[in-house]
Parts: sequence; C-alpha cells; structure tokens
Amino acid sequence: MEWIEARDDAQEAMTGWLAEIAELSVEVLLLLDDTHLLPTPARREVLSYLLGNAPANLHIALAARPTGALVASGTLSTAKVTRVTASDLRFRPDETLTVLSAAMGSGSDVEAGVHLHELIEGWPLGVQLAVAALKRGGDLEGLFGAATADIRRYFVDAVIDRQPADAVNMLIRLADFDVIHVDLCPAVLERSDLGPELLRLRDETPLLLQAEDSDWMRMHPLAREILRERLNHLPKAERLAMSQRACAWYVDHGLYEEAAHHAFIAGDVETAISLIERSSHQMTAQGKSAAVLAWYQRLRPDELQQRPGFWTPVAWALAMSDRHAEAQPLIDLILAQPELSIEARFEAHLIAGVAAVFADRTDRLAAILEKWPEPPPEARPEATPVHCNLKAFLALYRGQPDQARLESGRIANLDRTQTYSPVSYAFADYITGLSYLWEGRFALAHHDLRPALNRAEERLGRCHPVTCLLAALLAHASWECGRSADIAGLLAGRLAVLKRHGLPDAVISAYTTLARIADQEDRQDQALDFLESLHAIGQAQAMPRLQATAQLELVRLHARRGRTETVLELNAQLDTLLRDRCAQIRDTSLIPWADLLADLGRAYAFLAKNNTPSIAGALEAAESAAALAASMKRGRDAVESRLLRAEALRRQGSGDASAVRAEGMSLALAGGMLQLLREAGERAEAVGVRSSVAPDRSESSPALTAKQQQIRATALLTAKEREILSLLSGNLSNKEIALAMDLSEDTIKWHMKNLLSKLNAGSRKHALARARQLGLFEH
Repeated sequence: MEWIEARDDAQEAMTGWLAEIAELSVEVLLLLDDTHLLPTPARREVLSYLLGNAPANLHIALAARPTGALVASGTLSTAKVTRVTASDLRFRPDETLTVLSAAMGSGSDVEAGVHLHELIEGWPLGVQLAVAALKRGGDLEGLFGAATADIRRYFVDAVIDRQPADAVNMLIRLADFDVIHVDLCPAVLERSDLGPELLRLRDETPLLLQAEDSDWMRMHPLAREILRERLNHLPKAERLAMSQRACAWYVDHGLYEEAAHHAFIAGDVETAISLIERSSHQMTAQGKSAAVLAWYQRLRPDELQQRPGFWTPVAWALAMSDRHAEAQPLIDLILAQPELSIEARFEAHLIAGVAAVFADRTDRLAAILEKWPEPPPEARPEATPVHCNLKAFLALYRGQPDQARLESGRIANLDRTQTYSPVSYAFADYITGLSYLWEGRFALAHHDLRPALNRAEERLGRCHPVTCLLAALLAHASWECGRSADIAGLLAGRLAVLKRHGLPDAVISAYTTLARIADQEDRQDQALDFLESLHAIGQAQAMPRLQATAQLELVRLHARRGRTETVLELNAQLDTLLRDRCAQIRDTSLIPWADLLADLGRAYAFLAKNNTPSIAGALEAAESAAALAASMKRGRDAVESRLLRAEALRRQGSGDASAVRAEGMSLALAGGMLQLLREAGERAEAVGVRSSVAPDRSESSPALTAKQQQIRATALLTAKEREILSLLSGNLSNKEIALAMDLSEDTIKWHMKNLLSKLNAGSRKHALARARQLGLFEH
C-alpha cells in the first residue's frame, strides 16, 4: 500500500492496487459513495479503468446523486453493470409488511402496515422509524400515530430545519404543487436564482422525489403535509398571487389539470371548470376517473347541463362505479344532441355497455353489442379496445372463456400509439385472468395475473380501481393454488375501493377468499362478517349473483362444520332468493347461474340430512350441477359437483364412489386446485376414506404409472421443491439439504416455507405426511 500511496500517476497506482486484490483468496467489495462529487476527468478515466480492469474477486458499488452524473460522464459506457435506482431501493408493500411483522410478531396488522407503507412510499428509513416506535412499546392501535409522529419529527428536525432559510421558504411555497419543475420556481416565486437550490434538495434530501427519465418532481407526502401547515400561515394575498401565476405557467405548458387546481385555489372557479373540461377526456384515458368525479361534485346540476364537454367523461366515471345507474341520464343527454356524430353515438353506447357490465346485466350488454358488432370507421382509436373488452365480457358470461380470451387478445394487434390507455389494457388483463378462474385453471390465472398486477400498480397506482380488480382476482387464484401467505397483503386497503368501483366477479373473489381464509383459521365470526357484507353489497346494488354466491358460501361453511339445521335453513333462503330476484330482473343469462347455485346448495343440504331419500336427492342435484358447470365451462364448480356426487355414492355404498372421487381429485390437481384438494383430503380423513388422487388399488381400476405420478407432482410442486421434499424424507436438516443441492441455507428456508404453504402443513413432519396423502411420492 505504501508503494501505491507514493505513485503520482493515478492509473499506475490503480494498476498496482488491482494486482494486489487479484492475489487475495477472498472476495472484496469496494464501495465508493458520492462519486458524482469527483471531477469529471476522474469519473471518466479512473472509474472507467477501475471498472474495466477489476479482477474476478473484486465487486464494485458506485453511489451517486443523481445516477445520471455517471451516465453522462461516460463512466458506465463500456462496463457491465447493474444499475440500482432510488425506486429499486424503496420497499415494496410486501417488504414493508415483512419488516413490521418481524417487529410485531403475531400482533401485526396488515391494513395498518399497508397504510403506513403508502404514507412513507416505501422509504426504508421511514419503516425503520416505525419499527423503532414499536420497540418503545407502542400497541397496535398506536402504531400508525407513533410512527407518523416519529417520521414527521425526522423531517422537521433532521431535514427541513437544517436547510438554509431560502430553501425552507421555497419549499413552503411549493407545498401546494402536485408536480414541480425547475423552471416553475422563477415563474411562481419570481426569483430566478432558486433553480440550483431546488436541484440540490432533490439530490441531497428525501424531500423531493423524481422519476427516472423525467424532469418533473414531487414532494414527499409527509414533508408536504408539514410544509402545508406553514404555508397556511402566509398572507392570503401572497398565496392567491402564487396560485394565479402557477395557473398561467401550467396552462402555457399544457398541464390543464394542474392549472385548474391552482385556479380553484385562487378562487377562479369558472376558469378551473373550463380547464378541467378541456382535459377531462385525457384524464379519462389516463384512468383519472376519480378526479373527474371530484370535479363533477363541485358542479351544480344546472352547471353540468351547460357544459357538454363534461358529459362523456363524467358518464365514463359513473359507469365504472357503484353509481353506474347515474350514467344513464348523461348518456341520454349525449344521445339527444342534434346532429350527433357517429363517433359520439358509438362512445355513448360503449359507456352504456360498461355500465351494464358493472351492473351485472349481461342482457343490456348483449343488446348494445347487437347494435354495434364492430366499431364504426369513424370511432376514435382508443374506443376500439373498449369494444374488444365488452365483446370478451359477453363471451365469458355466455360460458365461452376461450372466446373471451380471443376477443380481449385482439387488443395486442392494435396500434398502441393510437389506442393505448392503461385502463383498457389492464381490463384486458383482467378478462384473461377471470377467464382462467372461470375454467378452474388457477395456476394459469396466477401466472398471468401477477405480472398484470405489477404493470397496473406501476402505471395506475396501488389503489386505482382497475389495480384493485386485478388484486382481487390474484387473491382468489392464490387461495385456490394454495398460496395463501400473501393474500392479506394483496387485499389490504383495497376492499373500500372494490365496494365502490368493483366488478361483480372481483367483489365476489375478494370477499369469498377472505371469508375462506378466516374460516380456515377458525375465525368464523370474521368469515360470516365478510359473507354478510358481500350479501349486503349485492342487495344494495341489486345484484342477485352477489347475494346468491354469498348465501351458497354460507351453506358450504356450515356444511363443513356439520350444522344440519343451519344448512337446511340457509339453503331454503338461497332457493327463495334465486326464485324471486332472478324473476324480477328477467335476465336470461342469470338462469344457468341460478340453476347451478341452486343445485350445489341442494346437494349440500341433502347430504346434511343424511338419510336414504335425501342421499338420492343429493346425487341428483350433484349430477345436475355437474352438467350445468360443464355447459358453462365452470371448472371448479364441475370438480366440486363431482366430489359431492362421489360422497353421495359413498353413502349409498356404491362401488363407483372411489373412481368418481379419484377423477375429481385428478381434475382438481390438473387445474391447480390445491385448496380444493386439501379440503377434500381433510373431509376424507374425517370419514375414513382414502384421500389419494388415485383410486384404491384394491379395486379394479389400474394403478398409476410412475410417469403419471410425476406429472401430478409437477402440477403441484416445482422441480426444486420436489427435490427438497425427497431429501426431507431422508430426515436431512436445512443445512444438509443446502449442501446436497449446492444452494444457500436461506434459499432452502425460502423453498421450505413455500412447501409448507402449498401442502398446508405446519411442520416438516406434517409436510411429508401431506405429500404422501396427495400421492406425491410413495416412500
């Protein structure tokens, strides 16, 4: 090292140091912080040489604020590097929940954790401050308040109050701005020297956040809240003057929504509404229907009549909510306009079609698509994906999930530069996932919905209605696939959005999944509460399918617990509901649904009676349900009907019971219905029936071949999980398994956690027993 220190030439010294590192027999990590402060020649020459000539045992981490300084200097042009941005370093919701769960143990609250994550936007230090607040002895109720207080104190004491006075004054005056640009400061604050200070705050503090490849910044929500309190103490005249200048600047730059916000603050309501009217179509295309509705609430009814530019965007926003009935008067206004263009007429009917989907009225949707089987040539390009999605919904509700995927898949062939809307394309993902759930192909649904949800969260935000729809379906698929660990996090903070903006199937998925989880965890009071809430939503919105599904789920829940009288009473209520409500609506598309739910309910009720005549009735109901499910391509319902039929045959003493049951279990495994397999296995254990997927080998049916066993195991577990299971059967420890597979012990622990979750096991021994029970291996 002395020789290196004595060198005048930096490259020569670097060569000597790299040679010494190469001779070491250990891995070396070199961390260089604040590399943006190095002179540009040093960044370009020394760092480039270092990165280009590093030996294999040297790992280099460079930190810069912003990272663009390294890119601009050419330092990274020839090196193979992994770039980690600020967004990569932020915690995801599941990571925040994991940290809080580790701190709180069994007392963790997912809803509170998600709320905290949204407040701090995944800021790791914010999570650390929250954990510190917990360790001081804060209880669950006090978590949010204590953590928020600590983070606010950090912003005030450690960040805001340590800035120069000019910087603090600037931040206070920018606290009412949703988006901030370096050129905005001179226009609004009437000072041309604040731009460099704004960039310094962006680079050196957590106060300002900036997306990659964007010049726009925004203030951290908590810091903004603190600074807004100080802003309110400024003279009103000064605040109004700033808002007026901001409005003018935003208008000059084409940001009409932001301009309207500041016009409204300045008290110029007329200008604000006019600006929103100009941008409302764009807001709708970007998925900002909630903002459109917020502006709509500020209008008097007579004002809305005078602003036809508002009619279509507001109708879209109302159609995609629980207020879908309120869209029809606006649609009528649009259609009543003289000399209405074909483009506008087509869009008005599209809005009516979307409202029909949200109202669960397939008959209305069919009537609209009969008028418009294809988009007219005059239609706006962005209307075409909506039409594709509506045709897909209709195909799905008619029992054609494959056709639904074909229709929604047509969006991929459109010109995205003209037709793209994050909402329409996310709805296409929703339909694809729902079609797989419809068919009972839960593994495929999970595979498609996970990346779709990630895209929606990135483009629309975590709590956007369409994002919540995707999360509800993913939660459903996760439950059926046996991956229940992350479901609470998926749905946390989203139920309220689903109640207001949820499609029927998404609402059903969310509430029934949460009810099933609660029931499995012996929290029956919560399970009943979820199902009663689902029933109430259906009643409030005149959706008999929601009510009937909730009622059938109650029948299932009590049937599992052997409550005969309750099952009979609930099933009688289900029959009455289906008969009365479906007759009121006269939607013929509901008839197969009603018959299927009625047959399933009767099968459970007859089995609950458990006498000779009722068993025959259960067999007849199960066979009818199976036929209906097959005609509608309802995969899970078909398997459930088959298992109910097998149980009725078993109670009759029929020799076909085992074969029918085995076929049902095989179909369940093929579709990834692991939860249904577990429940069927548990019921079989309770009555002493073999729960293997294969039929009893003492009967005439042939034994499964080794290849068939391997195919079934593949559907349940990954290759690594099967290998770990095999080694686990040899009583090896995690460390021994890690050595045998040449993996880290942490990786083995992660796979082991997945194994226990998939097999619904509480221990390693239990996992082996469950694997043998499902026929995953013989020894």
